[in-house]
Amino acid sequence: MEIKPLIDYPREAVDRLLNVIHLFRDIRAASEWQYDVLLKRSRLLSLEPGEQLLRAGDVDQWVFFLLRGELQVQVEAASQGDRSSGERTLAVIRPGELFGDLSMLLAEPRSANVFAAHNSRETQVLGLDCTLFGDLEDFSLLQLPAKLTFYRNMVHSLRWKLEVYRSKYPAHQLADSHRKLKLYTGPKNCRQELTALAAQARALARILLDWNAEFGSGELIDDESDMLGFLESMLS
Repeated sequence: MEIKPLIDYPREAVDRLLNVIHLFRDIRAASEWQYDVLLKRSRLLSLEPGEQLLRAGDVDQWVFFLLRGELQVQVEAASQGDRSSGERTLAVIRPGELFGDLSMLLAEPRSANVFAAHNSRETQVLGLDCTLFGDLEDFSLLQLPAKLTFYRNMVHSLRWKLEVYRSKYPAHQLADSHRKLKLYTGPKNCRQELTALAAQARALARILLDWNAEFGSGELIDDESDMLGFLESMLS
């Protein structure tokens, strides 16, 4: 795997590359120097076909965006009847998708392995060190508007994914879990909103992790091709 800091690349090329990522685009629109802070904490990773990017059990604060190629998310599958234990493919990640956010938000070890697809000739991933966003009281590097933008993006992304699960399995016990979390309706653009958004993002991440455990166990979908088709449509 080749890893290079984003600041090693020409600025014009970097700006074009990141313009398709909502988080970077939104923060840049609000503040060029806050955008520069993100660039200094970002890196570009290039993977060979089949190469592993993330390992279950690892602990870090990085969030990733797939730029080119395809990634496979795999979890450990327990034996079920005639199913043998081993790796089970949970999802396929397509370009433009955000991933790795659950571990960062919950401050827990990663729950899945992520590999570059064997048929992916060129896989490029953008990694962002999200320790910048973890301390809600520290505004020495990132100011309040940038942190609000980050958590608004996280909440929107998580709610969207959970709505897709709900539409596929409306009768499942988890289907309405995220809808029971009240939307923030208090004062805007303040620390109170930041605290509420961060708490909401963590709660949504926990629900999504519970859904992923259901898929990983094979309880919800018996036909693997059906599972892959559904999850690919969710991530596309």
